[in-house]
Amino acid sequence: MKVVFSTIAVMLMIGQILGQDLHYSYYHFTPVTVNPANAGAFSGSYRVGGIYTSKDGSISDRSFKNFSLTADAPIVRGIRKQDWIGIGFQADVLNAANGSGDLSEVTLSNPDNRFAQNWTFIKISAAYHLALDKKQTNILTIGAQLNNGNRTIPGFNSADTRNGIINGIDIDLINLKQLTNNNQAGSQNQDAKLKNRDLGAGLLFNARRKKSDLRLGFALEGLLSPRVGIFSNSVGQGAVSKDSVETKPLGLNIHGDYRYDLTKRTSIEPSFYYYSLGPFSAFNVNSHVWYQINEDKDFKGGAGLGLRNVRDVILYLGARFSTYQVGVSYDLNLNDRALASNGLGGLELAVRYIGTIYKKPKVKPVIFCPRL
Repeated sequence: MKVVFSTIAVMLMIGQILGQDLHYSYYHFTPVTVNPANAGAFSGSYRVGGIYTSKDGSISDRSFKNFSLTADAPIVRGIRKQDWIGIGFQADVLNAANGSGDLSEVTLSNPDNRFAQNWTFIKISAAYHLALDKKQTNILTIGAQLNNGNRTIPGFNSADTRNGIINGIDIDLINLKQLTNNNQAGSQNQDAKLKNRDLGAGLLFNARRKKSDLRLGFALEGLLSPRVGIFSNSVGQGAVSKDSVETKPLGLNIHGDYRYDLTKRTSIEPSFYYYSLGPFSAFNVNSHVWYQINEDKDFKGGAGLGLRNVRDVILYLGARFSTYQVGVSYDLNLNDRALASNGLGGLELAVRYIGTIYKKPKVKPVIFCPRL
């Protein structure tokens, strides 16, 4: 059963990542992935953070381990005094593997080394924040994002692809040979690198009040229809492959969150996040409760509960102190995968820092009259 569920989990993960599409349970720490309009949409001078996830470790011999590093900042004033422009950057490193992850060892007699792919994505975002009033209580933002992806299939060895089988599925042996021939000659264990670029765009509306903060937005991706087949960018001239015509479908993100201060020390933050990419879609609805433990040190503790597609229950724990925020989330499986995983889905660790750069004030010298 673990072999069956492991294969299913790999295929599901491939389907979700196929179009340069990565989504975390604690997506609150990856704002520019949710919507490029989130770049610079915060109070501060710059914001940096990172998130790490390890999922399906109880099903597969090697879990899906992903890491993202993100940074964004409001960099310059816009056309009007109350407007501003923000930029964002995110680097994603993804790994999906089972067994040793070396495709050179994939044979009929050794089926446990089933699959391995690595992805690296660089996302650059820019956003224009248009304040609808002088006090910046209502803000409309439009953003765009350039996504440059690079996928590596490690362990290709032309001498070991004679069976023409990967993960038990027959593939075009000609394409495999062409893939390895495109790499450096003489290498016994080569890597196939596939590149694709994509463009995304998004809108965000933010209504800020003294005791509340509302954000609603949506974003599109796949606007350049990048080629995402395994051999799309590797086969030579004249080679025919069904994968060469595979393109990323249009993706849609819809999100919203609302913060309301119940008391001076307690606040609630319900939010939702819907995303779809071709036939794949998910809906994450969650809520956090934050309590100020130490008012002098500005220390807050929080806990939350989420549900994704009536498939996973998500547990959230977090802390905010001064300009730092840390978070931990854990997925509990509710669907058929729970038979193999015992309900244990995956763990995520996240951290964020918001910095502020102050300009030194220019103080005019004051000369006091000695007679006074």
